[in-house]
Amino acid sequence: MASYETEHASDPPNRSNDEPRRPDLSSFLSLLSEVTPDRPEERAREGAVPVPADVTAVFRSLAEAYQVMLRINDNADSDLLESMIENLMETADRPPREVKGVDEEYIAALERVNIKHVKKDADCPICGNAFVEDTHPLLVRLPCHKNHIFDLECIRPWLLVNGTCPLDRVDLAKRERDRKQKHLEDIKKNAAPEDEEEEWDGLYG
Repeated sequence: MASYETEHASDPPNRSNDEPRRPDLSSFLSLLSEVTPDRPEERAREGAVPVPADVTAVFRSLAEAYQVMLRINDNADSDLLESMIENLMETADRPPREVKGVDEEYIAALERVNIKHVKKDADCPICGNAFVEDTHPLLVRLPCHKNHIFDLECIRPWLLVNGTCPLDRVDLAKRERDRKQKHLEDIKKNAAPEDEEEEWDGLYG
């Protein structure tokens, strides 16, 4: 599947000058890559967890980006964004040992919604921009509710650090961790009889 950047350019060339732009998230993504590397084994110490100050910086960086969105975009849902910013700042003040958002694989697998299948007046719950006004719409539906449709550019950073739906706070990251854990347990359970069989074959072969 194409990368996020390929699917949804952060600043499409056809965008009009007066159309609200979303904040630049490059600093946030850079900070996030430091505390959640693609391969945890690449960390300096095996089993090491991120330094609390680094985790705090991640949450503060995203909170600041959403504050910019609130300032530059008159359409933004101020109540929802303020709630999200408050949540991020509270987490920054008491940082967790690990950032427990979803991974890029989860985001890539989210259901894409065709612009033709949403109401003409539908808008992103976060930025408030009408979907039909986006020159390059990339909409995703969260699995918690059929009407929880967002512009991927708005919801992706939140899910990477928080893992919850900002509308109903369903913990999607926990659901995904539980699903993966059950999948691993099922694999182990199904593999056990075969291992025993091979062992007996070895004894009496």
